Amino acid sequence: MFWKSLQLKLILVFMMLILSIILGIGIFSIYKIEEVYYTGFVDEMLNNLEGYNFNMKGEGKKDIPVMVYGPQQYKAPNLEEFYNDFRIYFSLNNNTRHGAILDSDYNDMLTGNEYVLTKQVEKCIHEAEISTNDYAVCDDDELSCYVFAFIVESDLIEDDKAILVISQSKAYINRQLNQIKTMYMFAVVGILCVTLVIAVVTGNSITKPIALLTSKAELMAQGDISMVTLTDKENAGYEISKLIDTFNIMMEQIQNNLNDISSEKNKLETILMHLTDGVLAFNMKGRLIHANYAAKNMLEFEAERTFDEIFSKFDLETNLEKIIYLDEWTATDQFISINDKFLNVYFAPFRNEKDKPIGAIVVLHDTTKQAKLDDMRKEFVSNVSHELKTPLTSVKTYAETLLEQEELDQESKNKFLGVILTETNRMSKLVSDLLQLTKFDYKKIAWEKINFDITELTKQICDKHKIQAEKKEQILECYVTSNVPEVFGDRDGIEQAITNILSNSIKYTPEGGSIKVYIGAVHEDAYIKIIDNGIGIPKDDLPRVFERFYRVDKARSREMGGTGLGLPIAKEIIDSNNGSISINSDTGKGTEVIIKIPMYKK
Repeated sequence: MFWKSLQLKLILVFMMLILSIILGIGIFSIYKIEEVYYTGFVDEMLNNLEGYNFNMKGEGKKDIPVMVYGPQQYKAPNLEEFYNDFRIYFSLNNNTRHGAILDSDYNDMLTGNEYVLTKQVEKCIHEAEISTNDYAVCDDDELSCYVFAFIVESDLIEDDKAILVISQSKAYINRQLNQIKTMYMFAVVGILCVTLVIAVVTGNSITKPIALLTSKAELMAQGDISMVTLTDKENAGYEISKLIDTFNIMMEQIQNNLNDISSEKNKLETILMHLTDGVLAFNMKGRLIHANYAAKNMLEFEAERTFDEIFSKFDLETNLEKIIYLDEWTATDQFISINDKFLNVYFAPFRNEKDKPIGAIVVLHDTTKQAKLDDMRKEFVSNVSHELKTPLTSVKTYAETLLEQEELDQESKNKFLGVILTETNRMSKLVSDLLQLTKFDYKKIAWEKINFDITELTKQICDKHKIQAEKKEQILECYVTSNVPEVFGDRDGIEQAITNILSNSIKYTPEGGSIKVYIGAVHEDAYIKIIDNGIGIPKDDLPRVFERFYRVDKARSREMGGTGLGLPIAKEIIDSNNGSISINSDTGKGTEVIIKIPMYKK
């Protein structure tokens, strides 16, 4: 691209250099012209001050000549004539140079009128008053003139002191400078045009051979060296020709192995790309030289390009130097976790044909699934063991008591047998729930989906649980908010799901609490909303409430007889009937569960 070419850079550098020199000379010249004009004005004023005797005092003699011109001559003690003499001597006129002699109140001593002061004139007078030389010079941009102020003394003045102010217009010099600037701009344009032509010719002579070599190098990079022939050197210089010869020799040697290398490279890249394990390669400086898609996905990095940038965020007992240089170092296999993933990381150096280390390889194996399955298995075994052990212990204890104490009265025996029956039912319920979940896992449940009235079913479930709610002095209310059409699904399964949710609300709502059930329709779904003001569920636990055996407060749940399988079973049933179930809860405020079931479509 021309905009990034060396030729353009050469042209720009050449023109910028010439332009800088021309502008530098022009600015300096204009500045010096202004300085000469300014210096000339100041020198003229100072020379006139030396030749004009302002301190000459008149004796008041009538016979002294009325007017005598020239430096160091006596003046008649007449203010008007003195003023006139001052104007002529300093060449004052109404066009380019103005002047006045002011009293201490800044009034014109001749006319008595107030002299209009600009900020620069007033500043100049002030500087003259405090100056040891009794004069000051300023540049008044507002009036476009130079201002000269001088403090004078004369017996022609009442208080023997006055202020001489002379302003020199810059109109003439400005006109001259504008003409010079115009001529200078034309000269700059002309010089730049000539410079451009010279720069283009010079740049082309330098870059043309380089462009030829570049085009041939591009062909070489594409694997086509047949077009790099000796005839191509005719338009190139001696140095470029020698370089082309060297390229030809080099490419001839490379071509012998190029096909094999390309084939091996493609094969290796295909293997690495489709590996499920992540693979990263680093050079001796720790710079990343290869990373397959699996590695990027596992470590979730994009911009990182070094070993330290990628692995510094993990607590690893290793570094690149250990991996490359310590052959006996055995801690090459480590485990790391990132977000919800668990990775087994293997580090190893790789070497060249001389067995010299040239970098390190990192292999990542995702063990997340195995780790989670192992954790779930351990938790499942622990929960089942605990759930079975507790009732079995009770059954064993009460059965041994019945066998050992034959003198127990009938009431105690009945009480013990009741406990044994309760615990047996509890174990039976747990085993039944486990079997049902196993059927869900293996898709062995045959759903009998029919059209039925969800409103009537929900009312029946509420009626069945009213006695249970009344025992805890709870208020269980059921409301129908709209006309709800029939739904399509497994009636018994959906009844079990609603029962599980309602039972949980009663179980975890304290005595005197309130439970409300709403039945309605929205869009193409019927919904059952169950709201209680019970103990609630912490926000952090909400995402896990549908996990098997997961309980927010394990001790309290077991005390109330929960197994942690009610909600998972309810979700499996609702999902299998193309519905949805969601929970929203706040600790100490209560829980809201919404079940949605598709309506029947004719």
